[in-house]
Amino acid sequence: MSKKDPIILPEKYYLDYFNYVLSFVEQQYKHVLDQPEYLFYQAFRDLSEQAQCLYLRFSNRRGDFFRISKISYAEIPDVQDTKEELMHQGFIRINESPDPRQFQLFTKQELLKQFDFLDRNQKKEEILLELSEADVPTLHESDEIAEVLKNEEVDFIKLLFFGHRGGRMTDFVVRDVGNVKIEKLDETKFKPWFQSREEALSVMHISQLKRMIYEIQQANLPLEDYLEEMPWDTWLSYPRSAKSAEKLLLKIAYYFEQVQLWEKALEYYSFTDKPPARERKVRLLEKLDAKEGAIALANEMLEDPRNATEYTFAYDFLNRKGVRINRSMTERLKNAPLISISRPTGKVEDAVLDYFIENGWDGMHSENFLWRGLFGLSFWSVIFDESHGSFHHPLQRQPSDLNDTVFFESRQELLNDQLNKFRTRKQFINHIKRIHDEKYGIANRFVYWHESLLPTLEVMIEKLPLKGLKTVLLEMSKIMKENSAGFPDLFLWKDDDYQFYEVKSPNDQLSAQQLFWLDFLDSAKIKVEVLRVNYSE
Repeated sequence: MSKKDPIILPEKYYLDYFNYVLSFVEQQYKHVLDQPEYLFYQAFRDLSEQAQCLYLRFSNRRGDFFRISKISYAEIPDVQDTKEELMHQGFIRINESPDPRQFQLFTKQELLKQFDFLDRNQKKEEILLELSEADVPTLHESDEIAEVLKNEEVDFIKLLFFGHRGGRMTDFVVRDVGNVKIEKLDETKFKPWFQSREEALSVMHISQLKRMIYEIQQANLPLEDYLEEMPWDTWLSYPRSAKSAEKLLLKIAYYFEQVQLWEKALEYYSFTDKPPARERKVRLLEKLDAKEGAIALANEMLEDPRNATEYTFAYDFLNRKGVRINRSMTERLKNAPLISISRPTGKVEDAVLDYFIENGWDGMHSENFLWRGLFGLSFWSVIFDESHGSFHHPLQRQPSDLNDTVFFESRQELLNDQLNKFRTRKQFINHIKRIHDEKYGIANRFVYWHESLLPTLEVMIEKLPLKGLKTVLLEMSKIMKENSAGFPDLFLWKDDDYQFYEVKSPNDQLSAQQLFWLDFLDSAKIKVEVLRVNYSE
Protein backbone atom coordinates (compact mmCIF):
# COMPACT_ATOMS: atom_id res chain seq x y z
CA MET A 1 0.00 0.00 0.00
CA SER A 2 1.36 3.43 -0.93
CA LYS A 3 1.31 6.26 1.55
CA LYS A 4 -1.48 7.93 -0.41
CA ASP A 5 -3.82 4.96 -0.18
CA PRO A 6 -6.45 5.63 2.48
CA ILE A 7 -6.84 3.14 5.30
CA ILE A 8 -10.32 1.63 5.14
CA LEU A 9 -11.74 0.55 8.48
CA PRO A 10 -13.98 -2.53 8.81
CA GLU A 11 -17.68 -1.88 8.28
CA LYS A 12 -18.48 -2.38 11.97
CA TYR A 13 -15.32 -0.77 13.31
CA TYR A 14 -17.24 1.07 16.05
CA LEU A 15 -18.57 -2.24 17.39
CA ASP A 16 -15.03 -3.63 17.51
CA TYR A 17 -13.86 -0.57 19.44
CA PHE A 18 -16.73 -0.73 21.92
CA ASN A 19 -16.21 -4.44 22.53
CA TYR A 20 -12.54 -3.71 23.18
CA VAL A 21 -13.50 -1.05 25.73
CA LEU A 22 -15.95 -3.45 27.41
CA SER A 23 -13.33 -6.18 27.71
CA PHE A 24 -10.63 -3.76 28.84
CA VAL A 25 -12.81 -2.22 31.56
CA GLU A 26 -14.07 -5.63 32.66
CA GLN A 27 -10.48 -6.77 33.16
CA GLN A 28 -9.05 -3.60 34.73
CA TYR A 29 -11.92 -2.50 36.94
CA LYS A 30 -13.22 -5.53 38.79
CA HIS A 31 -12.85 -3.49 41.98
CA VAL A 32 -15.10 -0.74 40.59
CA LEU A 33 -17.80 -2.44 38.51
CA ASP A 34 -21.06 -3.29 40.24
CA GLN A 35 -24.48 -4.72 39.41
CA PRO A 36 -25.67 -1.94 37.03
CA GLU A 37 -22.63 -2.38 34.78
CA TYR A 38 -22.65 -6.19 34.91
CA LEU A 39 -26.34 -6.22 33.97
CA PHE A 40 -25.53 -3.94 31.04
CA TYR A 41 -22.68 -6.23 29.94
CA GLN A 42 -24.99 -9.24 29.92
CA ALA A 43 -27.86 -7.46 28.19
CA PHE A 44 -25.65 -5.93 25.51
CA ARG A 45 -23.91 -9.21 24.75
CA ASP A 46 -27.29 -10.93 24.43
CA LEU A 47 -28.30 -8.57 21.63
CA SER A 48 -27.92 -9.58 18.00
CA GLU A 49 -24.97 -7.99 16.23
CA GLN A 50 -27.30 -5.73 14.24
CA ALA A 51 -28.97 -4.54 17.44
CA GLN A 52 -25.59 -3.88 19.03
CA CYS A 53 -24.62 -1.82 16.00
CA LEU A 54 -27.83 0.21 15.96
CA TYR A 55 -27.60 0.91 19.68
CA LEU A 56 -24.02 2.13 19.31
CA ARG A 57 -24.98 4.28 16.32
CA PHE A 58 -27.53 5.93 18.61
CA SER A 59 -25.24 6.07 21.62
CA ASN A 60 -22.27 7.56 19.78
CA ARG A 61 -24.27 10.49 18.45
CA ARG A 62 -25.20 13.62 20.34
CA GLY A 63 -28.57 13.77 22.03
CA ASP A 64 -30.95 11.25 23.55
CA PHE A 65 -33.63 11.31 20.82
CA PHE A 66 -33.55 10.13 17.21
CA ARG A 67 -36.03 9.95 14.34
CA ILE A 68 -36.35 6.37 13.19
CA SER A 69 -37.12 7.47 9.62
CA LYS A 70 -33.72 9.16 9.41
CA ILE A 71 -31.76 6.03 10.36
CA SER A 72 -29.93 4.48 7.42
CA TYR A 73 -26.76 2.43 7.71
CA ALA A 74 -25.50 -0.10 5.18
CA GLU A 75 -24.48 -2.59 7.88
CA ILE A 76 -27.98 -2.47 9.46
CA PRO A 77 -30.33 -3.49 6.61
CA ASP A 78 -33.39 -4.18 8.77
CA VAL A 79 -33.83 -1.10 10.94
CA GLN A 80 -37.45 -1.82 11.91
CA ASP A 81 -36.87 -5.33 13.28
CA THR A 82 -33.65 -4.19 14.96
CA LYS A 83 -35.51 -1.28 16.54
CA GLU A 84 -38.10 -3.71 17.91
CA GLU A 85 -35.35 -5.86 19.44
CA LEU A 86 -33.82 -2.85 21.16
CA MET A 87 -37.22 -1.84 22.50
CA HIS A 88 -37.98 -5.29 23.90
CA GLN A 89 -34.55 -5.51 25.55
CA GLY A 90 -34.86 -2.07 27.16
CA PHE A 91 -32.17 -0.23 25.17
CA ILE A 92 -34.54 2.30 23.56
CA ARG A 93 -38.14 3.34 23.87
CA ILE A 94 -40.44 5.01 21.41
CA ASN A 95 -41.30 8.23 23.15
CA GLU A 96 -44.95 9.23 22.77
CA SER A 97 -45.06 11.90 25.46
CA PRO A 98 -44.16 15.51 24.61
CA ASP A 99 -40.56 16.43 25.35
CA PRO A 100 -39.13 19.81 24.27
CA ARG A 101 -35.87 18.16 23.23
CA GLN A 102 -37.70 16.27 20.46
CA PHE A 103 -38.49 19.45 18.55
CA GLN A 104 -34.81 19.97 17.77
CA LEU A 105 -34.89 16.88 15.54
CA PHE A 106 -37.16 18.61 13.02
CA THR A 107 -36.45 21.35 10.50
CA LYS A 108 -38.13 24.71 10.76
CA GLN A 109 -40.37 23.89 7.80
CA GLU A 110 -41.44 20.60 9.35
CA LEU A 111 -42.38 22.35 12.59
CA LEU A 112 -44.34 25.06 10.75
CA LYS A 113 -46.27 22.36 8.91
CA GLN A 114 -46.98 20.44 12.12
CA PHE A 115 -48.03 23.47 14.23
CA ASP A 116 -50.03 26.07 12.33
CA PHE A 117 -49.99 28.60 15.19
CA LEU A 118 -46.27 29.25 14.71
CA ASP A 119 -45.00 32.46 13.08
CA ARG A 120 -42.95 31.57 10.01
CA ASN A 121 -40.97 34.80 10.39
CA GLN A 122 -39.46 33.55 13.63
CA LYS A 123 -36.01 32.00 13.78
CA LYS A 124 -35.85 28.30 14.58
CA GLU A 125 -34.40 29.06 18.04
CA GLU A 126 -37.44 31.24 18.78
CA ILE A 127 -39.79 28.53 17.53
CA LEU A 128 -38.11 25.94 19.75
CA LEU A 129 -38.47 28.21 22.76
CA GLU A 130 -42.16 28.81 22.04
CA LEU A 131 -42.85 25.09 21.61
CA SER A 132 -41.02 24.26 24.83
CA GLU A 133 -43.39 26.56 26.72
CA ALA A 134 -46.58 25.55 24.90
CA ASP A 135 -48.97 22.67 25.60
CA VAL A 136 -48.55 20.85 22.30
CA PRO A 137 -49.42 17.31 21.22
CA THR A 138 -46.86 14.59 20.72
CA LEU A 139 -44.84 14.42 17.53
CA HIS A 140 -44.85 10.64 17.26
CA GLU A 141 -47.68 10.69 14.72
CA SER A 142 -45.44 12.38 12.15
CA ASP A 143 -42.39 10.27 12.91
CA GLU A 144 -41.32 7.63 15.42
CA ILE A 145 -38.93 9.15 17.93
CA ALA A 146 -36.60 6.81 19.79
CA GLU A 147 -35.15 7.71 23.16
CA VAL A 148 -31.85 6.02 23.95
CA LEU A 149 -31.69 4.29 27.33
CA LYS A 150 -28.87 2.89 29.48
CA ASN A 151 -26.80 6.01 28.83
CA GLU A 152 -25.60 6.14 32.43
CA GLU A 153 -24.08 2.67 32.20
CA VAL A 154 -22.35 3.45 28.90
CA ASP A 155 -21.07 6.80 30.18
CA PHE A 156 -19.70 5.18 33.33
CA ILE A 157 -17.90 2.44 31.37
CA LYS A 158 -16.36 5.06 29.06
CA LEU A 159 -15.38 7.12 32.10
CA LEU A 160 -13.48 4.14 33.51
CA PHE A 161 -11.67 3.66 30.20
CA PHE A 162 -10.80 7.28 29.40
CA GLY A 163 -10.57 8.59 32.98
CA HIS A 164 -12.92 11.51 32.26
CA ARG A 165 -16.24 12.28 30.60
CA GLY A 166 -14.62 13.92 27.59
CA GLY A 167 -13.21 10.71 26.13
CA ARG A 168 -14.14 10.08 22.50
CA MET A 169 -14.46 6.74 20.74
CA THR A 170 -13.30 8.53 17.59
CA ASP A 171 -9.79 8.55 19.11
CA PHE A 172 -9.57 4.91 18.01
CA VAL A 173 -10.37 5.99 14.46
CA VAL A 174 -7.80 8.78 14.52
CA ARG A 175 -5.16 6.26 15.59
CA ASP A 176 -6.11 3.48 13.18
CA VAL A 177 -6.43 5.56 10.02
CA GLY A 178 -2.98 6.97 10.68
CA ASN A 179 -3.90 10.60 11.40
CA VAL A 180 -2.00 10.39 14.68
CA LYS A 181 0.86 8.06 15.52
CA ILE A 182 0.79 7.04 19.17
CA GLU A 183 3.74 5.71 21.14
CA LYS A 184 3.44 1.96 21.63
CA LEU A 185 2.84 1.15 25.28
CA ASP A 186 3.03 -2.09 27.23
CA GLU A 187 -0.61 -2.83 28.12
CA THR A 188 0.45 -5.19 30.90
CA LYS A 189 1.72 -2.13 32.80
CA PHE A 190 -1.49 -0.11 32.56
CA LYS A 191 -2.98 0.90 35.90
CA PRO A 192 -6.63 1.79 36.64
CA TRP A 193 -7.54 5.45 36.68
CA PHE A 194 -9.62 4.95 39.81
CA GLN A 195 -8.85 3.12 43.02
CA SER A 196 -12.48 2.74 44.09
CA ARG A 197 -16.02 2.95 42.79
CA GLU A 198 -16.60 5.95 45.04
CA GLU A 199 -13.76 7.84 43.36
CA ALA A 200 -15.10 7.11 39.87
CA LEU A 201 -18.65 8.05 40.87
CA SER A 202 -17.32 11.30 42.33
CA VAL A 203 -15.86 12.23 38.94
CA MET A 204 -19.17 11.31 37.29
CA HIS A 205 -21.19 13.43 39.73
CA ILE A 206 -18.90 16.43 39.30
CA SER A 207 -19.29 16.17 35.53
CA GLN A 208 -23.08 16.09 35.89
CA LEU A 209 -22.97 19.12 38.18
CA LYS A 210 -20.79 20.96 35.68
CA ARG A 211 -23.36 20.25 32.96
CA MET A 212 -26.20 21.45 35.18
CA ILE A 213 -24.35 24.69 35.94
CA TYR A 214 -23.76 25.25 32.22
CA GLU A 215 -27.46 24.83 31.46
CA ILE A 216 -28.43 27.18 34.31
CA GLN A 217 -26.08 29.87 33.03
CA GLN A 218 -27.21 29.38 29.42
CA ALA A 219 -30.74 30.08 30.64
CA ASN A 220 -29.49 33.25 32.40
CA LEU A 221 -30.75 31.98 35.74
CA PRO A 222 -29.11 32.95 39.06
CA LEU A 223 -26.79 30.11 39.96
CA GLU A 224 -27.08 30.78 43.69
CA ASP A 225 -30.76 29.74 43.57
CA TYR A 226 -29.93 26.26 42.30
CA LEU A 227 -26.73 25.19 44.04
CA GLU A 228 -27.33 22.80 46.89
CA GLU A 229 -24.88 21.56 49.48
CA MET A 230 -22.37 19.39 47.66
CA PRO A 231 -19.93 16.85 49.16
CA TRP A 232 -16.90 18.93 48.21
CA ASP A 233 -14.75 17.53 51.01
CA THR A 234 -15.42 13.98 49.79
CA TRP A 235 -14.75 14.89 46.17
CA LEU A 236 -11.53 16.65 47.12
CA SER A 237 -10.34 13.61 49.09
CA TYR A 238 -9.90 11.43 45.98
CA PRO A 239 -6.93 12.14 43.66
CA ARG A 240 -8.93 11.92 40.41
CA SER A 241 -12.07 13.72 41.48
CA ALA A 242 -10.07 16.41 43.28
CA LYS A 243 -8.81 17.75 39.94
CA SER A 244 -12.32 18.04 38.53
CA ALA A 245 -13.68 19.44 41.79
CA GLU A 246 -11.04 22.17 42.00
CA LYS A 247 -11.73 23.35 38.44
CA LEU A 248 -15.45 23.53 39.13
CA LEU A 249 -14.96 25.28 42.47
CA LEU A 250 -12.94 27.99 40.72
CA LYS A 251 -15.67 28.40 38.12
CA ILE A 252 -18.40 28.71 40.75
CA ALA A 253 -16.33 31.07 42.90
CA TYR A 254 -15.62 33.31 39.90
CA TYR A 255 -19.35 33.48 39.14
CA PHE A 256 -20.09 34.65 42.67
CA GLU A 257 -17.31 37.20 42.36
CA GLN A 258 -18.80 38.55 39.12
CA VAL A 259 -22.24 39.02 40.71
CA GLN A 260 -20.54 40.68 43.72
CA LEU A 261 -21.46 37.99 46.22
CA TRP A 262 -17.97 38.34 47.62
CA GLU A 263 -18.38 36.38 50.85
CA LYS A 264 -19.83 33.47 48.86
CA ALA A 265 -16.96 33.69 46.37
CA LEU A 266 -14.47 33.67 49.23
CA GLU A 267 -16.14 30.56 50.64
CA TYR A 268 -15.70 28.65 47.37
CA TYR A 269 -12.15 29.89 46.74
CA SER A 270 -11.25 28.67 50.23
CA PHE A 271 -11.85 25.04 49.24
CA THR A 272 -8.66 24.97 47.15
CA ASP A 273 -5.20 26.47 46.66
CA LYS A 274 -5.24 25.74 42.94
CA PRO A 275 -4.26 28.94 41.08
CA PRO A 276 -5.75 31.47 40.84
CA ALA A 277 -7.70 30.75 44.07
CA ARG A 278 -5.24 32.44 46.45
CA GLU A 279 -4.83 35.49 44.22
CA ARG A 280 -8.60 35.92 44.00
CA LYS A 281 -8.86 35.53 47.80
CA VAL A 282 -6.32 38.32 48.33
CA ARG A 283 -8.30 40.60 46.02
CA LEU A 284 -11.56 39.74 47.76
CA LEU A 285 -10.11 40.24 51.22
CA GLU A 286 -8.95 43.67 50.12
CA LYS A 287 -12.45 44.52 48.85
CA LEU A 288 -13.89 43.36 52.15
CA ASP A 289 -11.47 45.66 54.05
CA ALA A 290 -9.62 42.68 55.54
CA LYS A 291 -6.21 44.22 54.80
CA GLU A 292 -4.24 42.18 57.34
CA GLY A 293 -5.65 38.92 56.02
CA ALA A 294 -4.86 39.94 52.44
CA ILE A 295 -1.26 40.83 53.30
CA ALA A 296 -0.78 37.62 55.30
CA LEU A 297 -2.01 35.48 52.40
CA ALA A 298 0.12 37.42 49.90
CA ASN A 299 3.17 36.72 52.07
CA GLU A 300 2.31 33.01 52.02
CA MET A 301 2.12 33.15 48.23
CA LEU A 302 5.47 34.90 48.03
CA GLU A 303 7.18 32.35 50.26
CA ASP A 304 5.58 29.30 48.63
CA PRO A 305 4.18 30.20 45.18
CA ARG A 306 2.26 27.61 43.17
CA ASN A 307 3.42 29.17 39.90
CA ALA A 308 5.05 32.28 38.45
CA THR A 309 1.79 34.21 38.28
CA GLU A 310 1.23 33.81 42.03
CA TYR A 311 4.80 34.88 42.74
CA THR A 312 4.58 38.01 40.61
CA PHE A 313 1.14 38.95 41.90
CA ALA A 314 2.29 38.63 45.52
CA TYR A 315 5.35 40.80 44.82
CA ASP A 316 3.34 43.52 43.15
CA PHE A 317 0.56 43.45 45.74
CA LEU A 318 2.97 43.73 48.67
CA ASN A 319 4.91 46.47 46.89
CA ARG A 320 1.71 48.47 46.50
CA LYS A 321 0.98 48.02 50.18
CA GLY A 322 4.45 49.25 51.09
CA VAL A 323 5.37 45.92 52.65
CA ARG A 324 8.28 45.21 50.29
CA ILE A 325 10.04 47.06 47.51
CA ASN A 326 11.33 44.73 44.83
CA ARG A 327 12.08 44.70 41.16
CA SER A 328 8.89 44.40 39.12
CA MET A 329 8.08 43.46 35.55
CA THR A 330 7.46 47.16 34.83
CA GLU A 331 11.03 48.02 35.85
CA ARG A 332 12.49 45.24 33.70
CA LEU A 333 10.56 46.49 30.69
CA LYS A 334 11.53 50.11 31.38
CA ASN A 335 15.25 49.26 31.43
CA ALA A 336 15.17 47.14 28.25
CA PRO A 337 17.07 48.15 25.07
CA LEU A 338 15.09 49.81 22.28
CA ILE A 339 15.11 49.50 18.49
CA SER A 340 13.10 51.34 15.83
CA ILE A 341 11.54 49.59 12.84
CA SER A 342 8.88 50.39 10.27
CA ARG A 343 5.37 49.55 11.40
CA PRO A 344 4.91 45.89 10.41
CA THR A 345 1.96 44.55 8.45
CA GLY A 346 2.25 41.21 10.24
CA LYS A 347 3.61 40.10 13.60
CA VAL A 348 6.06 42.45 15.25
CA GLU A 349 8.28 39.48 16.23
CA ASP A 350 8.72 38.53 12.57
CA ALA A 351 9.57 42.12 11.66
CA VAL A 352 12.21 42.24 14.42
CA LEU A 353 13.62 38.92 13.20
CA ASP A 354 13.95 40.40 9.70
CA TYR A 355 15.71 43.41 11.24
CA PHE A 356 18.37 41.19 12.80
CA ILE A 357 18.75 38.98 9.74
CA GLU A 358 19.44 42.12 7.68
CA ASN A 359 22.15 42.91 10.23
CA GLY A 360 23.95 39.61 9.76
CA TRP A 361 22.24 37.35 12.31
CA ASP A 362 20.58 33.99 11.78
CA GLY A 363 17.51 33.24 13.84
CA MET A 364 13.97 32.08 14.22
CA HIS A 365 10.73 33.04 15.94
CA SER A 366 11.12 30.23 18.44
CA GLU A 367 9.10 31.12 21.55
CA ASN A 368 8.05 27.83 23.22
CA PHE A 369 8.73 25.67 20.15
CA LEU A 370 12.44 25.09 20.77
CA TRP A 371 12.38 24.60 24.52
CA ARG A 372 9.39 22.27 24.40
CA GLY A 373 10.98 20.30 21.57
CA LEU A 374 14.24 20.02 23.49
CA PHE A 375 12.36 18.81 26.57
CA GLY A 376 10.33 16.23 24.65
CA LEU A 377 13.32 14.75 22.83
CA SER A 378 15.64 14.86 25.86
CA PHE A 379 13.20 13.12 28.20
CA TRP A 380 11.26 10.92 25.77
CA SER A 381 11.94 7.72 27.71
CA VAL A 382 10.98 9.39 31.00
CA ILE A 383 7.75 10.84 29.62
CA PHE A 384 6.60 7.46 28.28
CA ASP A 385 7.87 5.34 31.17
CA GLU A 386 4.89 3.14 32.17
CA SER A 387 6.33 2.15 35.55
CA HIS A 388 4.83 5.13 37.42
CA GLY A 389 1.21 4.08 37.09
CA SER A 390 0.30 7.07 34.94
CA PHE A 391 -0.66 5.21 31.75
CA HIS A 392 -4.13 3.71 31.77
CA HIS A 393 -5.15 2.87 28.19
CA PRO A 394 -3.50 2.53 24.76
CA LEU A 395 -4.76 5.85 23.36
CA GLN A 396 -2.88 8.02 25.84
CA ARG A 397 -0.42 10.49 24.38
CA GLN A 398 1.09 11.58 27.70
CA PRO A 399 1.21 10.39 31.32
CA SER A 400 -1.83 11.34 33.37
CA ASP A 401 0.27 13.12 36.02
CA LEU A 402 2.25 15.28 33.59
CA ASN A 403 0.65 18.53 34.77
CA ASP A 404 1.02 17.69 38.45
CA THR A 405 3.99 18.39 40.69
CA VAL A 406 4.06 14.63 41.33
CA PHE A 407 5.49 14.18 37.81
CA PHE A 408 8.74 15.80 38.93
CA GLU A 409 8.64 14.43 42.46
CA SER A 410 8.28 10.81 41.36
CA ARG A 411 10.75 11.04 38.46
CA GLN A 412 13.41 13.40 39.78
CA GLU A 413 16.03 10.67 39.89
CA LEU A 414 15.22 9.52 36.34
CA LEU A 415 15.33 13.09 35.04
CA ASN A 416 18.70 13.75 36.65
CA ASP A 417 20.08 10.43 35.42
CA GLN A 418 19.07 11.32 31.88
CA LEU A 419 20.70 14.75 32.06
CA ASN A 420 23.87 13.25 33.54
CA LYS A 421 24.27 11.21 30.35
CA PHE A 422 24.88 14.45 28.46
CA ARG A 423 28.41 15.11 29.68
CA THR A 424 29.35 16.81 26.41
CA ARG A 425 27.52 18.79 23.77
CA LYS A 426 28.22 16.01 21.27
CA GLN A 427 26.55 13.42 23.50
CA PHE A 428 23.55 15.71 23.91
CA ILE A 429 23.24 16.33 20.17
CA ASN A 430 23.64 12.64 19.33
CA HIS A 431 20.84 11.75 21.74
CA ILE A 432 18.53 14.39 20.27
CA LYS A 433 19.26 13.18 16.73
CA ARG A 434 18.66 9.53 17.61
CA ILE A 435 15.34 10.15 19.33
CA HIS A 436 14.26 12.53 16.57
CA ASP A 437 14.91 9.88 13.90
CA GLU A 438 13.47 6.93 15.86
CA LYS A 439 10.31 8.68 17.02
CA TYR A 440 9.63 11.03 14.12
CA GLY A 441 5.91 11.73 13.75
CA ILE A 442 4.82 10.09 17.01
CA ALA A 443 2.53 12.27 19.13
CA ASN A 444 4.40 13.96 21.94
CA ARG A 445 2.83 16.97 23.61
CA PHE A 446 6.12 18.86 23.54
CA VAL A 447 7.39 18.08 20.07
CA TYR A 448 6.12 19.81 16.94
CA TRP A 449 7.64 17.84 14.08
CA HIS A 450 8.87 20.66 11.87
CA GLU A 451 11.90 20.47 9.60
CA SER A 452 13.54 23.38 11.44
CA LEU A 453 13.42 21.71 14.86
CA LEU A 454 16.45 19.42 14.77
CA PRO A 455 18.96 21.78 13.07
CA THR A 456 18.00 24.67 15.35
CA LEU A 457 18.25 22.50 18.46
CA GLU A 458 21.76 21.54 17.34
CA VAL A 459 22.69 25.24 17.14
CA MET A 460 21.12 25.83 20.54
CA ILE A 461 23.07 23.00 22.20
CA GLU A 462 26.31 24.09 20.55
CA LYS A 463 26.05 27.72 21.67
CA LEU A 464 24.27 27.76 25.05
CA PRO A 465 26.01 26.75 28.29
CA LEU A 466 25.45 23.02 28.79
CA LYS A 467 24.80 23.40 32.50
CA GLY A 468 22.27 26.15 31.84
CA LEU A 469 20.38 24.00 29.33
CA LYS A 470 20.09 21.18 31.84
CA THR A 471 18.96 23.56 34.57
CA VAL A 472 16.16 24.92 32.37
CA LEU A 473 14.96 21.43 31.38
CA LEU A 474 14.82 20.36 35.00
CA GLU A 475 12.90 23.50 35.96
CA MET A 476 10.38 22.88 33.17
CA SER A 477 9.62 19.45 34.62
CA LYS A 478 8.59 20.84 38.02
CA ILE A 479 5.34 22.48 36.87
CA MET A 480 4.85 21.36 33.29
CA LYS A 481 1.61 23.17 32.51
CA GLU A 482 2.98 26.60 33.38
CA ASN A 483 6.69 26.09 32.77
CA SER A 484 6.38 24.84 29.21
CA ALA A 485 5.24 28.32 28.15
CA GLY A 486 6.42 31.92 28.42
CA PHE A 487 9.83 31.55 26.73
CA PRO A 488 11.40 34.44 24.77
CA ASP A 489 10.12 35.14 21.27
CA LEU A 490 13.35 35.07 19.25
CA PHE A 491 16.47 32.93 19.18
CA LEU A 492 19.33 34.60 17.25
CA TRP A 493 22.88 33.48 16.56
CA LYS A 494 25.94 34.75 14.68
CA ASP A 495 29.42 33.19 14.67
CA ASP A 496 30.04 32.16 18.30
CA ASP A 497 27.41 34.50 19.69
CA TYR A 498 23.71 34.01 20.42
CA GLN A 499 20.85 35.92 22.03
CA PHE A 500 17.26 35.35 23.15
CA TYR A 501 14.87 38.29 22.93
CA GLU A 502 11.42 38.82 24.38
CA VAL A 503 9.95 41.36 21.95
CA LYS A 504 7.63 44.03 23.29
CA SER A 505 5.89 46.54 21.05
CA PRO A 506 4.53 49.84 22.40
CA ASN A 507 1.95 49.32 25.18
CA ASP A 508 2.75 45.59 25.36
CA GLN A 509 3.46 44.24 28.85
CA LEU A 510 5.40 41.29 30.23
CA SER A 511 3.35 38.43 31.61
CA ALA A 512 4.26 36.82 34.91
CA GLN A 513 5.43 33.65 33.16
CA GLN A 514 7.60 35.63 30.73
CA LEU A 515 9.22 37.50 33.61
CA PHE A 516 9.80 34.20 35.42
CA TRP A 517 11.72 32.76 32.47
CA LEU A 518 13.66 35.96 31.85
CA ASP A 519 14.90 35.89 35.44
CA PHE A 520 15.50 32.14 35.39
CA LEU A 521 17.44 32.18 32.11
CA ASP A 522 19.53 35.01 33.53
CA SER A 523 20.33 32.91 36.59
CA ALA A 524 21.27 29.98 34.32
CA LYS A 525 23.81 32.22 32.50
CA ILE A 526 21.79 32.12 29.28
CA LYS A 527 21.84 35.38 27.32
CA VAL A 528 18.36 36.87 27.28
CA GLU A 529 16.90 40.36 27.14
CA VAL A 530 13.63 42.17 26.72
CA LEU A 531 13.69 44.17 23.49
CA ARG A 532 11.41 47.18 23.21
CA VAL A 533 10.24 48.19 19.76
CA ASN A 534 9.25 51.63 18.50
CA TYR A 535 7.75 52.29 15.08
CA SER A 536 9.65 54.81 12.99
CA GLU A 537 6.69 55.63 10.78
